[in-house]
Amino acid sequence: MNLLILTARPDVGTNRRLVEAGYGLGADVEIVDATRVVVRTGGGSTDMLLDGRNILEPPPRGAIVRVGNWRPETMLAMVEALQSAGVPTPNEAESFRTGRDHWRSLLMLSQAGLPVPKTLAAMDPERSAAAAVSILGLPVVVKLRRSRMGVGVIVCRQLDHLESVLDSLWRLGDEYVVQEWVECGGRSTRVLVAGDRVIASAYFEAANGEWRSNGARGGLARSGELDDRQVDLAVAAAKALTLGLCGVDLLEGPRGALVCEVNPTPGFKQVEQATGIDVASEIVRYAVGLNPGKSG
Repeated sequence: MNLLILTARPDVGTNRRLVEAGYGLGADVEIVDATRVVVRTGGGSTDMLLDGRNILEPPPRGAIVRVGNWRPETMLAMVEALQSAGVPTPNEAESFRTGRDHWRSLLMLSQAGLPVPKTLAAMDPERSAAAAVSILGLPVVVKLRRSRMGVGVIVCRQLDHLESVLDSLWRLGDEYVVQEWVECGGRSTRVLVAGDRVIASAYFEAANGEWRSNGARGGLARSGELDDRQVDLAVAAAKALTLGLCGVDLLEGPRGALVCEVNPTPGFKQVEQATGIDVASEIVRYAVGLNPGKSG
């Protein structure tokens, strides 16, 4: 079975783990440096060229695409090329776009009846700050709409700080959301979902002096069993965003479990280390088990 792993950062440990897992499962794995790929369309066909070779001929059995913050729309053009060629991918381009947009994903989760933090979107910084204080109270969390790994996520505990942050983002042309502060003791739960099942999960605790609990900010992972409610919520969140593969981040607040965000390109290094579960192999098994011509 032939499997492509498409990434703009081939040397990252997560990608190396996927390659190792693929070989271990007997897959003929080719890791593709997306920064070297040219996507070509016209004349009724779409190709992906790597050093002049069309890597879609013959079509691979499947592809895992790791869409990060480096030129994401160009990466998604490559996902669209894979879809055009009928190559199965865990996530389609539009599902990636939804999952990468905090407002769009939270809106769809809320419309599906799933619990999410109260969130505001607005343009004018002064109106945004006033609405946030009136509706959400302080403190609040400001997030760039497409922030990842805790970058562009700021807690504001005072009105003047909130106004300053929003004004700076306005002047830079960045779009943002303002979200209620969920008191969860610096803890979160990362749930990895593939298809209709949870493949692994871990609890994260924020490092000393930090309020963000994710691993990229130094959060410490530990193993722990999920209850049925958490499992059902994570799987439902993935389904609501039509994501075949994702990481669902849950917060346990005063109102119970909330879906904080859903990441269509989840990191899993800390989850593997904390649980001993071979997450990379689970992802590869899911990717090569998809039906040809159908993603997700």
